[in-house]
Amino acid sequence: MSKKRTQASLNTAEAPELLQKLEQKLDQLDPTQAHFPIAINVPAPQMDPWSWLNANRKSTPIAWSDRDSESTFAGVGIAASVDAKSNHDASDSVALCREILRDNQQLRFFGGFSFDGTDAWQSFGAGKLVLPRLQLADETLTLVVVSESDIAQARLDLQSICFDVEPLDTNFSSLESRTDSPNFDGWQSKIDEALSLIRSEVIEKIVLARKAKMTFADPLNPIALANRLQTTTHDCFVFCFGFGDQTTFVGATPERLFLRQEAQLRSEVVAGTRMRGSDPAEDERLAIELLTSDKDQREHDIVRKSIRQRLHKFVDHLQVDTQASILRLVKKQHLRSGVQGTLKPTVDDGMLLKRLHPTPAVGGYPTENALPEIARIEPFNRGWYAAPVGWIGADRAQFAVAIRSGVVQGNSLSLFSGAGIVRGSDPLEEWQEVENKIQDFVSVLNADS
Repeated sequence: MSKKRTQASLNTAEAPELLQKLEQKLDQLDPTQAHFPIAINVPAPQMDPWSWLNANRKSTPIAWSDRDSESTFAGVGIAASVDAKSNHDASDSVALCREILRDNQQLRFFGGFSFDGTDAWQSFGAGKLVLPRLQLADETLTLVVVSESDIAQARLDLQSICFDVEPLDTNFSSLESRTDSPNFDGWQSKIDEALSLIRSEVIEKIVLARKAKMTFADPLNPIALANRLQTTTHDCFVFCFGFGDQTTFVGATPERLFLRQEAQLRSEVVAGTRMRGSDPAEDERLAIELLTSDKDQREHDIVRKSIRQRLHKFVDHLQVDTQASILRLVKKQHLRSGVQGTLKPTVDDGMLLKRLHPTPAVGGYPTENALPEIARIEPFNRGWYAAPVGWIGADRAQFAVAIRSGVVQGNSLSLFSGAGIVRGSDPLEEWQEVENKIQDFVSVLNADS
């Protein structure tokens, strides 16, 4: 369904008709002749995915929008799920997803892994991948049945899903308070500590993050927040994962970790930031400033060099842009370099996840030195922030890096964003860079105060 399409709601006659059609097709299913998993499809041209998700937001809502597509995927309920004990289980988790999907090209698991492989957010765990029971994509409603023994549960789940939906209300209540962790004095101290590590050559780069916890007068609707992010951002992956205990992870990230289609791999380097200008002349001036900045080019080149080092044993061919271009978003612009390669036959998606994450764009360099320092210096656990999120299909997979993201819990929103610290970094400038990066959220919430 197009991002530009206006929201529509089903009328009272269409809602039971959709349910009836799905039930009829389920009743007609012959388990002895079926090739599981089964995707039972019915047209649903009038159903808005965000309104439908909102009506079912207590039933494991999942939303995903690829950066290069105008379609929105919406899923509710669980037909199958795979939980990882740590991010070292990525290959096993991917293999289990593929075992369930078999050769079904229509279905996908959605989810991700935590930044450091620990169980920081209880319902999310170290990693979780979910195959939704019912999904809405490209004006088609799909009921998923994974096995003959799953038919009865699918019928029960179908009865619990709401089809009679109303247009989504995207208004938010007023902001009551905001707390930054660390505050500016603490941030300055931590940047000084990072610069000391760089001067002593323990690390060449480290990415430090901040958490801004915002409290609102009323509970915050994560579905409405994700919808607003989608309509106000472009060139971003938009996601919304609600895995239980009133916790929902929402984000709009510009950074792809990788896209694999059979043996073909696409990745990228995104590092170095400026705001957009108020007019074309200022916009171009800021872009030139970014392209000619020694500090930003040095930060970008560290990530580019790391990608080459990490992938060279995994590919038969690798091409990495030697000159960065400008990625222009609504409020920000970044340095971006493209990466393309042909994978060796033995390389799977789990190996790519383990090899590519975390990139120096969200961790640091050398990674093995930077990560322990991040854990020591930052006053919070990152959870799934800056971690891989995405989907796994039968013969392809795509993961983004969950930057520009936040966690909704009741009437609070915890926003995360970071800045790459290298030689020459200034605490005030890095504070402002992080502030600029969370503006996508702040502006849609009308929380500029």
